[in-house]
Amino acid sequence: MDDTQTLHAMGLDDAYHVERTLADGPSGVTELVTLDGAGPFVRKKIPLRLARRRLWSTLADCTSPRLPRVEATYELPDRFVVVYDYVPGVTLERHVAGHGRLAAPEATAIAVQLCEAVGELHAHGIIHRDVTPTNVIIAADGAHLIDFGIAREHAGIVAGGAARARDTTTLGTWGYAAPEQYGFAPTDARTDVYAIGRVLGFMLTGVDPSDTATYGRALADAATPPPALRAVVAKACAFEPSARMQTVRELRDELERAERGAEGVAPSAGGPVAASTSTIAGDGTVGASAPTGAVRRVPASRRIVAWTTAGLVALLLAGGIGYVAVRLSAGDASSASSATSRPSTGGDGTSSDEGATGADGSHDSTGDSTGGADTVEHNPLELVESGWSAENGYVEYALALRNTDTTHAVQFPKVTITGRAADGSVMFADTPVFPLVFAGETAYFSGQSGDGEQPATVEFSVETPASDDLLDTGGAESYGVHDVKERKTDLDGVTFGGEVTADRDDDNGKGVYTDDIIVTLVLRDKTGRIVFGRNEYVAKPAKGTSRAFSIETYDLPAYASYEIHAHTA
Repeated sequence: MDDTQTLHAMGLDDAYHVERTLADGPSGVTELVTLDGAGPFVRKKIPLRLARRRLWSTLADCTSPRLPRVEATYELPDRFVVVYDYVPGVTLERHVAGHGRLAAPEATAIAVQLCEAVGELHAHGIIHRDVTPTNVIIAADGAHLIDFGIAREHAGIVAGGAARARDTTTLGTWGYAAPEQYGFAPTDARTDVYAIGRVLGFMLTGVDPSDTATYGRALADAATPPPALRAVVAKACAFEPSARMQTVRELRDELERAERGAEGVAPSAGGPVAASTSTIAGDGTVGASAPTGAVRRVPASRRIVAWTTAGLVALLLAGGIGYVAVRLSAGDASSASSATSRPSTGGDGTSSDEGATGADGSHDSTGDSTGGADTVEHNPLELVESGWSAENGYVEYALALRNTDTTHAVQFPKVTITGRAADGSVMFADTPVFPLVFAGETAYFSGQSGDGEQPATVEFSVETPASDDLLDTGGAESYGVHDVKERKTDLDGVTFGGEVTADRDDDNGKGVYTDDIIVTLVLRDKTGRIVFGRNEYVAKPAKGTSRAFSIETYDLPAYASYEIHAHTA
């Protein structure tokens, strides 16, 4: 940009009046703004290195009322800015929480509206990849799809382009992400078909699919969803993409057919079906059509970080193993190690040996079946330390996990994070899945949790892994961090930059373990307790070489020291 363009953009930016800040995190600042009495609008300021200009430009060309309408985009010296309509309402997650499982006509109407929104995205070559109840706003005129944080352009949808062998990142929301989002195959339009099917199952049962055992039983209950809709869910959520509806148009046709009570759920060959226009009332709570807004956003800690070996992929593809093989949930909370910490002073650094019994966060680990995998007799994972702060209401935490098994790595380790109010009542509970921890290793991770309201205490409870989550990896990776500098930036930001070096890489850079690494910032107060954590993903450097990184932060708690750890992603 030249100076004239910069001044013009800064003038436009100053013209907006900030009503309140909705969120502030590594992906940008999200605000509720007005302009000369017009609005409100949502304004998101995205760091330039994360800006996806073409995606937002394409989204501006979309005309579906089920998608946010982009009002303006402009660029500041350090930020790419997007302004789009604010939609008052509640998330589908809260709508179901307040009303219970939805009646078939209402659930079908919302699913059809999601097909309309996703179909518009696909027509413009965009895959959403995170259609979940927290990313759907229920407003007076129906459902609106939000949050394009992990959406990606896919030329093959509209131009018949060849799909990549696999995606470079393994992201999604546990329970709604399709199997291919765990790195087993490339994502495409059928990935969103899977997610809509899962959302439909959630609406019909009132049970989050991440609780696989309870969800599977509720979906199979003849007294819950109508058989025709149950069949739609089953087909949309097939493990193999080729067994699903191939487009959201086909899914929409089958939803309409099921609603009419037709026998079977074969794809309809009829013409287009208009989206339902029935009004769906909320509970009065104000929401926002923002990737990170006034409604609860999907915490970064719930984004799926998956690790797998080439042998596991081969087993899945050659052996025809179903979704049961993608094991992201197992455990016996009664044998979990845990710690409780309070705000601003960080965690208490309690060793796992002193932890209190965790809340019952156990889940079945066999996909949609009601069976379960055996857990190990002794949990090899120990919670070494943990801590958190909540400057903006959302909990920013860091923790260290030690794998006491000296021969086996632990894949998909899980920690249940429970926030409680002063009276001890539960405010939120999340169970993030972390990357593999090698044999004998202590690894630091961080994330975000909560619902925007600061809890009085936060408990961290390590879940017991399933027996088949103990792996003989045949090697390990390790990384060193050096030349780290702390630099103050505008808007009270702090950037921590440095270099990370691959010290050990037993797969010789072939990417068997991972293509990326996680660089984790840990802040401590003057007593040495953790008060903040933040992750940054960096492309894996070759053995013996280094790669630069930077971690941008805002609204930090008071801290006396910082450290940075690097680990296989």
